Amino acid sequence: MSTAAEALKKAIELDKKALEYYQEAIANAKHQETKDTIGKITSERTATIDSLSWVAMAEAGELESEATPAESAEGTEEKPASKCPFSGALAEMGIDISKMSSMEDMDPEKMAEVTKMMGVKSDEEKSE
Repeated sequence: MSTAAEALKKAIELDKKALEYYQEAIANAKHQETKDTIGKITSERTATIDSLSWVAMAEAGELESEATPAESAEGTEEKPASKCPFSGALAEMGIDISKMSSMEDMDPEKMAEVTKMMGVKSDEEKSE
């Protein structure tokens, strides 16, 4: 497993632990606004964790693929279908997720598009 995949998996585990603390805060919050706000943040954080999990699996080369039933039934050439929920959007951007295990080879501009699509802010955006 690549160093990047290992780092992502460790970060995901830390995020999951943080979610446990957010849930505890919701359960013990006095004000409904606090509960609602933390609930919204928790929901967004869960979606981010899910996205990062797919990225980590892709980086580690762990994504499984299977033929789509329509292609198999028609007898056409079977093309693997990804289980990644972002595969369609990534394909539209010209990114083949089956090759994501070699992200070092990815065009930096396309990588920036992927991170923007996933809601990850660059260091420049964070400092603003």
